[in-house]
Amino acid sequence: MRQSNDQTTATQATATPIPEGDAVLSDGSTVHIRSLVSADRERLVAFFDSLSPETRRRRFFSPLAHLEGPLLDRLLEVDNDRSIVIIAERDREIVGVGRASRTADPAAIANPADTPETADTPETVDPAAATADATPTAEVAFTVDDGLHGLGIATLLLEALVSRARLVGIVKFVAVTQSDNHEMMRVFRSSGYDASMHRDPEDPAITLVSFPIADDEHSRDAQRQRERRAARASLQPLLRPRSIAVIGASVNGNSPGRQIVHELLAHGFTGTLSPVNPAAANSDGAPLTIESIAVAPSVGDVTGPVDLAIIAVPAMAVVDVAEQCAAAGVHGILVVSAGFAEIGPAGRLRQDELLAVVRRSGMRLIGPNCLGVVTTDEAVRMQAVFTELVIVRGGIALMSQSGAVAIAIASMAAQERIGLSSFVSVGNKADVSGNDLLDYWDQDDSTRVIALYLESFGNPRKFARIARDVSRRKPIVAIKAARSKAGARAAASHTGALTAEDATVDALFAQAGVLRVDDPRELLTLAYALERLPLPSGRRVAIVGNAGGLAILTADALASEGLVLADLQPATNRRLAALAPPNASLKNPVDLTATATSEQLRAALESVLDDPGVDAIVAVYVTIHGDEERRTLDMLEQTNRTATKPVVSMFASPPAEAVLAACSGAVVRAATPREAALIVGRMAARAEWLARPDTVDQPIGDDALTCIRRLMDHALSNGRANPHDGGWLAPTVAFEILALAGIAVAMPIEVGDADEALDAAASIGFPVSLKAANPSLVHRSDRGAVRIGLRDEYNVLCAYQAIEQALRDDMHGAFVQPMAEAGVEMILGIKNDPLFGPLVLVGSGGRNAEIWKDTAIHLAPFDRDTASAMIHSLRSYRLLDGFRAAPVADQAALADAVVRVGQLAAAFPEIAELDANPLIVHPSGLTAVDVKIRLTTTAPRPDSDLRMK
Repeated sequence: MRQSNDQTTATQATATPIPEGDAVLSDGSTVHIRSLVSADRERLVAFFDSLSPETRRRRFFSPLAHLEGPLLDRLLEVDNDRSIVIIAERDREIVGVGRASRTADPAAIANPADTPETADTPETVDPAAATADATPTAEVAFTVDDGLHGLGIATLLLEALVSRARLVGIVKFVAVTQSDNHEMMRVFRSSGYDASMHRDPEDPAITLVSFPIADDEHSRDAQRQRERRAARASLQPLLRPRSIAVIGASVNGNSPGRQIVHELLAHGFTGTLSPVNPAAANSDGAPLTIESIAVAPSVGDVTGPVDLAIIAVPAMAVVDVAEQCAAAGVHGILVVSAGFAEIGPAGRLRQDELLAVVRRSGMRLIGPNCLGVVTTDEAVRMQAVFTELVIVRGGIALMSQSGAVAIAIASMAAQERIGLSSFVSVGNKADVSGNDLLDYWDQDDSTRVIALYLESFGNPRKFARIARDVSRRKPIVAIKAARSKAGARAAASHTGALTAEDATVDALFAQAGVLRVDDPRELLTLAYALERLPLPSGRRVAIVGNAGGLAILTADALASEGLVLADLQPATNRRLAALAPPNASLKNPVDLTATATSEQLRAALESVLDDPGVDAIVAVYVTIHGDEERRTLDMLEQTNRTATKPVVSMFASPPAEAVLAACSGAVVRAATPREAALIVGRMAARAEWLARPDTVDQPIGDDALTCIRRLMDHALSNGRANPHDGGWLAPTVAFEILALAGIAVAMPIEVGDADEALDAAASIGFPVSLKAANPSLVHRSDRGAVRIGLRDEYNVLCAYQAIEQALRDDMHGAFVQPMAEAGVEMILGIKNDPLFGPLVLVGSGGRNAEIWKDTAIHLAPFDRDTASAMIHSLRSYRLLDGFRAAPVADQAALADAVVRVGQLAAAFPEIAELDANPLIVHPSGLTAVDVKIRLTTTAPRPDSDLRMK
């Protein structure tokens, strides 16, 4: 989300900027949402002057003729803390205003001249019942342009006000309404908040509204449903247009515009097609045509409305053409022209200008610098690309940031007879992004699986939220490129070093149920398997075929994906023995040998499919006789049509082209043992993800959270989180926060010299440990700043002197701790990523943390099952489970600690990093023996519906 760099807010106090961006309305158009600034004064007056008398009456409780004087000044009093004002604008004009003002007494909203336009006819009850508490409260009010009612502007303003109000501690909104304003009352009722509405007993014409603004399930669901409807409406003209204008279409057959016209005609576009070229206006009187279609000189000259304008002109002319489209009322534009952000600063400026036109006018934009879009639905048949592609109709929707990758995947799909429902090359994705398309395809009946090629995220938190919702209904498969950029920065904690960007992407995908792959073929084949095959109920796999060597390689690959070879039941072995040729191997892998016929292979597959101990099958096949290849493919197709378990096939060499052409395409074919294992493994992972409840555990109580909040606020205000030391908390404060969260710690005593260290050790009781207190030291032991197992005063004195000598100027006191019970050293931490949000890491700790890099990462918060799965996924899990007769560590206590740290991360976004390393897990619990916490005062970036620049 963009942060506003415009003028300061109207009468500015120190304040965190309100995020700025664009949002989609229910009709598919857009408005720009931002904070009011002082330069808006004249436009604000013009907006209110344009309102009808009835709207002004509802807003100001009187037919106010003109906005001026103290009332105008009061509306411009904005500090984004006590008074928040958000505006919606379109085409440089204000079309909506929302205001939230703190009120000390929620029951006493004294001045109706500064109250909202809201009302209905609820039952008459005592309004004090809704406003008697003294919680931090703000009075909220909205006004929307008369011609734009019912499109969701007031709802967007409410969501923006709620987002900001939460950040400054407001927990409740109230409003004074007129009881005949049913329209605005519906805004409150449909917002998802628990709004109580009560007639004023002294004046029935007034209704009082009150509701908490907590981030709860109902409000999130209401927002989610609104954004889904808006996304569908806004992309409909771009992906299912009734009319297309191709601007830049020329008689030159090699030009992109001419090629797009040709492709649209060749594939039978069902709507109206209009080529546009200025040359049509000066062609010596002779009408200019392209492929027998008359060319219009401008988009404004096209007969009838235009849903989609495809712009294929030089980059320098694109902005002017976009302005013409906006003036002509075009709903959306697709810009295939290159020369924008991908070429550097000059192109970025040009792209910003294009985006400004789009957002001012409420249009949507695909591109620039993109290949085009395809919709295969028979009702549309739109192939709007400037290259020849063979695309078969099917159930996979594909989005790609790279045109070259999109061409490669589409070509591969054609070769493999795999069909697509939609194909969108988003290019620079200046506006329409994967988030928009996920919402659109979620509601598209012809799309059953979504495939994404991503090079970057615009708003990863929003992506995670949308993808998690969509994944419950439709599988999402994704490539996230640019893995090599991960982990480049140096970090001041082990957790920071281990939560590299690529691992963060893995965590985001895992939480959202997105299945990650690494190359285009894997993307396409897995998507096709998810479209065609049932999900496995477990990870037990049988291998059946006629190629023993391939079967062995496949078994190895299955193990690398966390799959296991199923133990076939005796009844299955007896059935196999009755049908198999001589010398066949009837244990899993089942090798029928090269003499097996397709009929024997079919019977073997059916026998293994009936085995209740088998969850999935990989059929491996090598062609011995040409005639058998066709029969085998036919058999596999028939098997897949009736099987209730997935059957993935793997041929030693691709079937002949003529054989493939004659098949229906029901067979999912992997090219290699690794690919076969990947398909089954990812399908099993999806089944497991769907089976997990979508819940969050919150074991830390409200009282403890309040104490932690006070402790952090006190630390920030009293210098206990030293900004000159990177914001790291004093060690004792860090330990206390973790203890308040319910995690056992070896509580330290801070000391300033050797004598204090001796006193502290005596009060704790020997043995003790002694550590330097400087929290910015990452590797204390490497610097000689840690001494453990000190059994008497002499050892403590020598240790303190040795640490002083080792650190010299870096010595800033020390702390003494009790020794913890022996156990397995783990690491548990938080990193609050500015884009992805709070991440929790657990893994092998101590000195091994950055050597093994054996970690599991998940976005916070989550439930205990997720925490347990993170722990079980570690290579070092065996150490916790009693490796080589060692005592079994308390895994339940570790899972509980992981959940608690996840709750901390979500509840306190100011925790930039938390590092508990080592966290010693022993048979009867665990103890954190070293804790570091770094705070930041940077405001968290909200996950909102606004689109980023």
